[in-house]
Amino acid sequence: MAKAELIDEHVSLKQCKLAVEALQKHNTKKEKELEETQLLAGKEQHIWLQITVKRMHTEKKIKPVKVPIKHPIVDPRTSPVCLISKDPQREYKDLLASHGIKFVSRVVGIEKLKGKFKSFEARRMLLRENDLFLADERVIPLLPKLLGKKWFDAKKQPIPVCMTRKDLKAELERAIESTYMHQNRGTCTSVKIGRAQQSAAHILDNLKLAVPGIVKNIKDGWENIQSLYLKTNSSVSLPIWSCDLGDGEGGRWDGVTVEDTAPEVEEGEGEGAEAEAPKPTPRASKEKEKKKRALDTAGEDTKPKKKAKSAVEPQPTPPKDVVAETSTKPSSKKAKKSKDR
Repeated sequence: MAKAELIDEHVSLKQCKLAVEALQKHNTKKEKELEETQLLAGKEQHIWLQITVKRMHTEKKIKPVKVPIKHPIVDPRTSPVCLISKDPQREYKDLLASHGIKFVSRVVGIEKLKGKFKSFEARRMLLRENDLFLADERVIPLLPKLLGKKWFDAKKQPIPVCMTRKDLKAELERAIESTYMHQNRGTCTSVKIGRAQQSAAHILDNLKLAVPGIVKNIKDGWENIQSLYLKTNSSVSLPIWSCDLGDGEGGRWDGVTVEDTAPEVEEGEGEGAEAEAPKPTPRASKEKEKKKRALDTAGEDTKPKKKAKSAVEPQPTPPKDVVAETSTKPSSKKAKKSKDR
């Protein structure tokens, strides 16, 4: 296959085109089904590039990686853009006006986030009303606590921008025209490549620019990438590239060795030698003790219990002839009275 048909000399452009067309066809079919059953329009679907790596990332980065694309995903003329700034808020509104920036529809300061948008309902309305969030890079560490996890669940994390640049308009335009990779500690990362309503040619143009930019920001590059997929918000993942699953050069198990865990046999430890018993670990000895106690208590329960001796021992019963004799003889007091009479 010619190199012109490959993206970054690895991914087949033909395979990408087939996957994009299949996803768009699936999305069109789903939209028609939703129109028949639901009154309100469904959520806008995007095309996502899924990157699976062989080795996990050791740390989670709050600041996303900027990935260039040719056709912007967010159009400020139709999609509202919100800027989160430092305080005072009015100063940054005037700054945007002085640079002639009109594509930012709203500016929200930190004090407003702590006051007006403190309640869950107010923050949810702010999230719904805006499609893209920009934020001064100096306030990025404060935002996860102020915004909550809904921003991250909706994949609308604020994009850091430098508000001290001389050409502020160009800085904000570059932020809007790019897409972003949010690296996590797992092995799978998703990057938004385009909207499902865009043409297949526009999505492929974005892929041509995005794939090399993403690979450049992954440790060890293509050697660490296991597979690439394309999907929408609600579809299955379609594979567009996968590494060799063997142990050859560039394969999934390249460089991975299985350590021999069998213990070495020293001299004198052959068949005739007595093997030394391994010393029990503290945890094993504790468990053994618990089992022994349980068996002892179980044995005590099964053994017949002896009757406790009463405090006062019962007197032995006299023989019958003695009982009869005592019953016939009068008592000593009665005998004395009869003599006196």
